[in-house]
Amino acid sequence: MLLNYEDLSPVKKSVEVEIPADRISSEAQRVTTEFSRAAKLPGFRPGKVPANVVRTRFAKEIQEEVMSRLLPLSFREAIADKGVEPVGDPYLRHIDPFIEGAPVKYKAEFEVKPQVELHDYRGIEVDDPKIEVSDSDVENMIERLRDQASSYRVESERGLEDGDFAIIDIAASGEGVEPEMRTGHFKLGEETPMPELHDALRGKKSGDTSSFEKTYGQDASNENFRGKNIQHQVTLKEIRVQEKPDVTDEFAKSVGGWETVDQMRETLGTDIRRHRELEALRAKKIQIGDKLLASHDFDVPETLVDEELSKSLQNYARFLVSQGVDLDKAELDWEKIRDDFRPEAVKRVKRGLILEAIARKEGLVVSDVEVDAEIRRAAQESDRDFAEVKHRLRHDGGYEALRTSLSQEKALDFVLKEAKPRT
Repeated sequence: MLLNYEDLSPVKKSVEVEIPADRISSEAQRVTTEFSRAAKLPGFRPGKVPANVVRTRFAKEIQEEVMSRLLPLSFREAIADKGVEPVGDPYLRHIDPFIEGAPVKYKAEFEVKPQVELHDYRGIEVDDPKIEVSDSDVENMIERLRDQASSYRVESERGLEDGDFAIIDIAASGEGVEPEMRTGHFKLGEETPMPELHDALRGKKSGDTSSFEKTYGQDASNENFRGKNIQHQVTLKEIRVQEKPDVTDEFAKSVGGWETVDQMRETLGTDIRRHRELEALRAKKIQIGDKLLASHDFDVPETLVDEELSKSLQNYARFLVSQGVDLDKAELDWEKIRDDFRPEAVKRVKRGLILEAIARKEGLVVSDVEVDAEIRRAAQESDRDFAEVKHRLRHDGGYEALRTSLSQEKALDFVLKEAKPRT
């Protein structure tokens, strides 16, 4: 029974609820019966433990189970006609002690999705670049394929020339710097932050050594070198010459299974165009999202922001691990990272809520068939069982979250379809 309902903010509410004594008593009897059937106590056959013994032996457990059932149920009933959509779990400010035969009052605060007052979202102006693919774009792609299919031969008769790959040992020393030795390779003539290295080795043969000095600025990638003059001693260990395959039908077959060079060029041109069209579409969607944010101002629940931040931090952690970072050893200030990620998380939450409101207004419904199709696609990509993935999502609330995400995508596609190219 709702005793009081209070608006603390557009997204935060407070309720005071009373659970009647007779309802508590009725639920307690039901729970006691369930415990009697399952209880195993010395001297009693399974399922035959008397109710009074169960009430005495499991008094605390029965009380906890009764309240775990009645609290969420009474909360949902209390706000059923308030027209709000709670997010997260309510926070109990106060709850009466459990006394047999007495009602229980509690006070809870909870967050809700905001009522988004929609402004103009039809006819948004966006940049719509013309997609063009030139012959040089295709040739550049073919050059990449030639690079990937290249072989390399060791050159020992002549000196190092532009375009050759140099395998080197390089030692560094300087005042106040611990000497260090590294092995590496580079392509002579390519743009580099250390042109002195190229100048020192140009024309040298395998086995030759050379040296040079370099004064580093405060922005040097190596912290030990910043603001210091460093002496470099470099040995050219080996020269490798890249040999690219000729562009023939055989080459086309070997790198992509194409029958002819013409077919390869046509397919590459189509792929480049498709990629640029997808990039343009992504850019237009970002523009639309930014414009929707600019024209809608409202509070967002901290619960949703925290959920979005958790996703962002998990994704960032996975990225770091993929880059070889040991999270246990890395000295990461997760609080600062969280603060840095927060503004974008707020934007994503607001953008999603705006799109949800548009989907409702435009009747853009996502069916179970569409949700299942997305689950099936994701399951196939990750080589998992569809039924297992669907069951897990149904169990943890992910199924409806996915439906919401798909409805947001539908709304974004709708706004994009209604958009106008910027003149």
